[in-house]
Amino acid sequence: MGSVNTQASSSKVNNYIASHNIKHNAIKSSVWKGFPHYKYRHGKSKPEGVVIHETGNPSSTIYNEIAYMKKNYRNAFVHTFVDDDHIINIASTKYLCWGVGYPGNARFVQFEQVEMHSKKAFAGEVENAAYYAAYILKKYHLKPNDACYDGKGTVWSHQAVAHYLGGSDHTDPVGYYKNRGKRYFHQSYTMNQFYHLVLTNYGNL
Repeated sequence: MGSVNTQASSSKVNNYIASHNIKHNAIKSSVWKGFPHYKYRHGKSKPEGVVIHETGNPSSTIYNEIAYMKKNYRNAFVHTFVDDDHIINIASTKYLCWGVGYPGNARFVQFEQVEMHSKKAFAGEVENAAYYAAYILKKYHLKPNDACYDGKGTVWSHQAVAHYLGGSDHTDPVGYYKNRGKRYFHQSYTMNQFYHLVLTNYGNL
């Protein structure tokens, strides 16, 4: 794990966030009552971790995504949306959402990231995402544990859920992180590096 930790600690994205003193936004509660309320597999208010998504839509805004999801929630919906300037919770995290299929939906809080198009915006979004993931872990008394390597833990990419649990063939946000890291920081951004940013935020809560 030494080389992995070295890679994580030398993340240009994480270093940029620290050196530019980029702070997370406050979580805005905008819960819509139209979403269904189904309990997690262990009961209400008992998620087992958090799943990080990204929308895969290069031209949408956070408000467009939220409006679309409310209209199409029967197909899929998540708890929260994140961009560089917002963390908007739209569905109660006490109940499951429909973002990764079976069996993951019954286990995890899930949130989407909207695609960003500048160095500063991507860094701000990643900080918001890491803070929100840490916040959910703390709120539900879950220990940080990177699930992307072995399918066991509390911090998941959609790719990891698809790989280890099935129910989907999606690979987000891995490709998005890699693309924006290379484009703006000349270094791929990885889920391991993101996990270390979650740890930093968790330690500050």
